[in-house]
Amino acid sequence: MDLRAHRKLVADRFSAQARRFVEWADGTSDAGPLTAPVALRQVVAVYTAALAMPQPWSEHVSPRSEEQAVDMTVALSAVRLRAAAIPLQHYSEIFSPLVPQDEPVVGDLADDLVDIYRHLARGLQLHAAGLVDDALWEWGFNFQVHWGEHASSAIRALHCYLAQEDPTGLCSGD
Repeated sequence: MDLRAHRKLVADRFSAQARRFVEWADGTSDAGPLTAPVALRQVVAVYTAALAMPQPWSEHVSPRSEEQAVDMTVALSAVRLRAAAIPLQHYSEIFSPLVPQDEPVVGDLADDLVDIYRHLARGLQLHAAGLVDDALWEWGFNFQVHWGEHASSAIRALHCYLAQEDPTGLCSGD
């Protein structure tokens, strides 16, 4: 399999997981309230899928312009509103474990889910338009510099919440 075909295969696989996350987060696939156990599983799944994406992401990327971007204001508001159903909203975290800070910062689970959603949805738009390399760049580069940090913070916060407040939700399989 040549490199281009391999990159398309990887993008197709990741897009399936990204779509599951996006449709869960915005309520497209299930309009029910978001729960902490399901949120943890969704974030872990998309984080794990991102680890399989190839590098470099910048090969054959199209020139980008803001005119290409689709307005996601309504969808992002829907994700934020749905995320309010999760009992955990704010949590304490160290911004970077590599650079110790005097004080922890406040993390926001809804903000984490919105930022993950934004990059995944944008990549799905690019993928649907046939711009495989652009989609991989959107997903991969932003995983490294932005949404991956939100995902790892959300994973830790959700894990700690469930371990303390709802241990059955941590390993219940629901």
